[in-house]
Amino acid sequence: MLCKCFRAADASEPTAMKYKRSGISDESQEQPFKIKKPIELSLQDDEEGKIIKFINQTIHEEDHFVEIIDADPQAFDSVFIQQRQNAINNQLYRSTIESWQFKSLRHLVNAIKNLTKNKSLIDCHWIIFYSIAINIEYDTIAYFSNNHINQSAEDVFLARKGICNGYVHLYKYLCDRLKLPCKIINGYSKGYGFDIRSNASNQTDHAWNAVQINQHWYLIDSTWGAGFINDRKDFKRELNPFYFFPRPQQMIYHHLPENYRWQLLQEPISMKQFLKMPNLHPEYFNLNLQLIYPCNQSYVKKMYIQHFFYFSTDLV
Repeated sequence: MLCKCFRAADASEPTAMKYKRSGISDESQEQPFKIKKPIELSLQDDEEGKIIKFINQTIHEEDHFVEIIDADPQAFDSVFIQQRQNAINNQLYRSTIESWQFKSLRHLVNAIKNLTKNKSLIDCHWIIFYSIAINIEYDTIAYFSNNHINQSAEDVFLARKGICNGYVHLYKYLCDRLKLPCKIINGYSKGYGFDIRSNASNQTDHAWNAVQINQHWYLIDSTWGAGFINDRKDFKRELNPFYFFPRPQQMIYHHLPENYRWQLLQEPISMKQFLKMPNLHPEYFNLNLQLIYPCNQSYVKKMYIQHFFYFSTDLV
């Protein structure tokens, strides 16, 4: 979902983040998506051999693009990943939040404080994320009419609708009340209305949040997590937990922060690379697919196109 919104307050840089210039030594961490070494497969026939040769010949053409690797891979250790999934799967949280029918933002804050008491920081953020996702509707009228007023946390809560600026302000407001570090990130996105053949925009069109947990920074997009705009230009509410703490190396395929430091990558990518990269959807990452070719080609001027993927044998 694309949100052509006015600028939100700029976030300061993630000072706690140290950008590494060397490779990741922890072999247990997820590997980068880009493939730089020639692939080696057992050839079944001449046709497969031609395909492998073609892919290997094109690898050097993308050397000017940086590898996409998380700057802080320790932020996504096995403990964090499990706690995140446990929070998402917690049915008590969901049923409790769904039962709330508050008419004031103050009452919502008090309820969240009670529910998050003695809970982990990951649980606290999921409770905020879920509260927004099921209660706030994307304001398609404001979006398509380019009317971006009344996007404060109070206005969005009372109207039960808003655009991306409304979502991020409400998220930050709730974090502030719970004393949780939270920033608003302005940037560029590949959501509704994005044309892969268009040139780089000189204005930001989307906003999302960054939060800090135990000296690690994480990204959150409660707007896209709440649903999407369908082909009829209507908002369809559909919870998407992918946007609750996605890995930076996955988020970067459709979210480019204006301040490169908020990419949270070892090496920040350029606008040129961002536009060249394919617009990969959450299902791609959920299925643990890996695009072999084309890695940095979002639009192909051909009557047909071949894509090559690595995928788990569990999917066969």
